[in-house]
Amino acid sequence: MKGMKRFLSKKGQTSIEYMLILVVAISIGMAFKAKMEDFMLKNPNSFVSKQLSALQGNLSQDSSGRYTRFSLR
Repeated sequence: MKGMKRFLSKKGQTSIEYMLILVVAISIGMAFKAKMEDFMLKNPNSFVSKQLSALQGNLSQDSSGRYTRFSLR
């Protein structure tokens, strides 16, 4: 019982609670980041994917393997 008193004391409890809150907050942040990355970047219907496909269409190569040249007037 004497050894258990060391673990049951309130000394350092606040630090442990702050560390646990920090771990939970980081875990939630990482899960949110992963979900948003899947939604925003990896989804074929996302805004970023649509913009990249439009850009790829504008900068596509012609049949000879050269990039299309655009002239500014």
